[in-house]
Amino acid sequence: MHKILIVDDNFENRMLLAEILREIAICDFAATGKEAIEAYNLSTQRQSAYNLILLDIELPEVNGLEILHRIRQSEKAAGVALGDGVPIIIVTAYEKRFVEAFNKGCDDYLLKPIDTDVLLNKIAVIFEKRDSD
Repeated sequence: MHKILIVDDNFENRMLLAEILREIAICDFAATGKEAIEAYNLSTQRQSAYNLILLDIELPEVNGLEILHRIRQSEKAAGVALGDGVPIIIVTAYEKRFVEAFNKGCDDYLLKPIDTDVLLNKIAVIFEKRDSD
């Protein structure tokens, strides 16, 4: 089973995503940017890295785009090639920020409200690509 970090400051959104993913993943949660960074760092230190991160943009403490940037910088410093790091899907209500998200290294983008089929398809594509590499 895959391990996914769900980062969203809205409890209902976290629970909705967990319910959608319950058949394919074990989910951890972060409600703030600080919690997300801590969860990511712990997972890499314990060598139990996430298979995917679902990341909201508007978060308390540190916004999602900054988290995305920090994760990609951390991977770069560790010698992880661009495209080989943890897949990150931005899940947000902010359509206009998708270019910025891709420029910072997200793998995909999903607008709220969540369409279950679209989300599961995006995840399947990412996992199939990773499994074939």
